[in-house]
Amino acid sequence: MYFIGSGPLLYHAVDFALGQGHRVDRVCCAPKDGSGRRLAKRGVKMLLTTSPNDDLLPLLAGRRDVVVFSVNNACLLSESLLACGPRFFNIHNGLVQSYRGLAEICIVAALCHGESRYGATLHELLPRQNVDSGPVVAQLEVPIGPDDGFAEVLRQSMTTCQKLFEWQLEDILQHRISPAPVQIKGQAYSYAKLPALLANCRDPRRLSLAARMGPYAGFFPRLHAALACANQSLLKNSFQASDHS
Repeated sequence: MYFIGSGPLLYHAVDFALGQGHRVDRVCCAPKDGSGRRLAKRGVKMLLTTSPNDDLLPLLAGRRDVVVFSVNNACLLSESLLACGPRFFNIHNGLVQSYRGLAEICIVAALCHGESRYGATLHELLPRQNVDSGPVVAQLEVPIGPDDGFAEVLRQSMTTCQKLFEWQLEDILQHRISPAPVQIKGQAYSYAKLPALLANCRDPRRLSLAARMGPYAGFFPRLHAALACANQSLLKNSFQASDHS
């Protein structure tokens, strides 16, 4: 079993797999990733790289006996890597029917759209497919409370991603899964889509909740700045409109 990813979600996934007695052949993450350092201290074999597509290929080519998990992984895996032998599975922070792409932008989009539910998706990664569009293995949904902001949704969705991995790990390893395509709409969310997303959110409360990043603001400085600017602009326009009414 191989892992590609970053952060606490990666650490907890590897920790769970080891705790269940499974062999972890290698974990691939960026050299400065804190979870990578923690796993290395535990004796886990690491591949510390900023180019996983290039550096994993020689290790995985022809390995049809291997399963690879992508957990909190921001790197798009190449066609050649996905086609080289193993089966690849990804834990996505979001319900892929509507929310694909970068997790933080997906969460902002869900809040701007006034969604009452969010969740996580475990899906297979295949060559020649759009971002987060592979056949779905399983999903878990969670409610978004009326007063939940970005921080609450992110915290809950990360826990949901962890639960989803733990729930499905054994079935994947024992070949007891039947991934199925789901109907998806729209394009994957990215920072390039963020300006239009925020411009189309005309509800001050929804935008305010999306901008309430709490302790996560420092992890996403670009997003935090964009949300603060959009929130301030919408409030200013609202005040000006009320002055003229």
